[in-house]
Amino acid sequence: MKLTIISGSQRADSKNLTVARYLEKKAKPLFEQTVVHDLYELNLPFWNEGVWNDTEEWAPWRKIAEELKFSDAFIFITPEWHGMATPALKNFLMLATANELAHKPALIVSVSASLNGVYPVSELRMTGSKNNHVCFLPDHLIFREVGSLFDDELNCNDPTIEERR
Repeated sequence: MKLTIISGSQRADSKNLTVARYLEKKAKPLFEQTVVHDLYELNLPFWNEGVWNDTEEWAPWRKIAEELKFSDAFIFITPEWHGMATPALKNFLMLATANELAHKPALIVSVSASLNGVYPVSELRMTGSKNNHVCFLPDHLIFREVGSLFDDELNCNDPTIEERR
């Protein structure tokens, strides 16, 4: 089975990517293959009609879309920006179709520098599966106070998170 983890931050070296690497480390024993995609690195164009016309600007997306077809499960990670999911992750979910995501399980993960983080979960549950038909799991994760949560080896300093399976 293949797990694809999408780090939805638009910032370089984000804490979102740290959480993605931590979750990948936890998932590796359970999946034959794990892949992390950093939306900062992918730098996908924002949705426009060209995606339907197969224009050249969408070549990077076509490559990712083809890879997503072979994923069995997903983790979508977003930082909370002003109480919302990032534009990059919302764009990714708009670009994805039923061909890539339909009826596959997905975990929503929110990352917050403080004690917040719940609003992006609600937002993604409300609109994130429209047209792509991904199946969000009923549970979700929120990584709060993320700046002090991990050491350099991706060990979590919060035992309640570390014990959760």
